[in-house]
Amino acid sequence: GKLLPPTFLPRSEEEAQELGKQVVSEKTSRIMRYLFRLNVLSGSGRRADVPGYTVGGKTGTAEKIENGRYVNDKRRNSFLSAFPMDDPRYVVLVVLDEPKPERKGVGATAGLNAAPTVAAIVRRSAPMLGVMPRFSKGDEPIEISY
Repeated sequence: GKLLPPTFLPRSEEEAQELGKQVVSEKTSRIMRYLFRLNVLSGSGRRADVPGYTVGGKTGTAEKIENGRYVNDKRRNSFLSAFPMDDPRYVVLVVLDEPKPERKGVGATAGLNAAPTVAAIVRRSAPMLGVMPRFSKGDEPIEISY
């Protein structure tokens, strides 16, 4: 629930805490993290789920505007996610411009294309970032390879 000024430069935990400004209550933050996780477990973001990682997020599918009018066959899809949702450390945003459907007769929604892209990014990057997968309710990580 704290807003931190973004930077590409490293800073200590103490510096971040000093710069952070509380903008969302702890309770609201907990509820939102729950809803984002729920969206991945049983909502439009199901294809973003990565076994062992608590990914959460929200899909977005929007028709594009051309010449001041919505065009129903051109879209911009996005999926904004974070992980691990019990203590978010990383954010992944995927935006796809004019995505194509997987096959004829299937929609080109964010849940069908941006969400799986997020899953692929989390699956490959989490181990490199030192985020170990967990497959039980305990905090003990289990070593696996993707």
